[in-house]
Amino acid sequence: MDSLDYIDSYFKGELDQSEMTVFEGKIINDPAFAEAVASYLSIQQVAKEQAEEDKKKKFRELYAQRKTVNTKNTVRKLWPSLVVAALVAGIIFGLYVFVQPVSAKQLADRYIREQLQSLPVTMGARDSMQTAINLYNQEKLTEALKSFQRIIESDPGNFQAIQNAGLTSLRLQHYDRALEYFKQMETHKELYTNPSLIYQALTLMKRNDKGDAEKAKQLLQQITKENLEGKEVAGKWLEKL
Repeated sequence: MDSLDYIDSYFKGELDQSEMTVFEGKIINDPAFAEAVASYLSIQQVAKEQAEEDKKKKFRELYAQRKTVNTKNTVRKLWPSLVVAALVAGIIFGLYVFVQPVSAKQLADRYIREQLQSLPVTMGARDSMQTAINLYNQEKLTEALKSFQRIIESDPGNFQAIQNAGLTSLRLQHYDRALEYFKQMETHKELYTNPSLIYQALTLMKRNDKGDAEKAKQLLQQITKENLEGKEVAGKWLEKL
């Protein structure tokens, strides 16, 4: 990944927490990198005015021009004022990260990356459910889905299997199938907590077809209004959408 893609990934929220920490450390310790980030932010404002399909190309051209101008001598001149530059960059980061609109898909990607990479296991358990969960946690998602489906075939009311099949389908980007499973979860009215709606909203946000973001927003509003499972997450997402 080149510097441009690396910087772009940071502001799109595509880095995990440890990668974000490394990125922010480079701002303080590497003046050339700090200058590149400052260039990104200033050029991004210009790029916003370009049509979506031309934005990346225009941005790369401007970035290359700026990078050529910043010679080693220029970097040396920047070093004495690095602390001030870092402080200014920090302020810009705060404004950019917390003020700029975040897309529904970006929120979904971050949640899936941070919360759904593994399923909870039961120590010592060796039943078919645990075997399927182990496959999921080993990133053998296709095999895991088949295992969860076999459990559902023999026990159609198995809520955990339905939920896990939905999450696995989501990870496999089988969005329509994931929605079907999450809607099946909705029929289990006997449960005290049921994340059916938050998972439906997440799937719509990730799929990002026409109208999906608005449907997801309606579900999130229902979750917060009715104090349903996932209320805290739904509230945070609504603040950013």
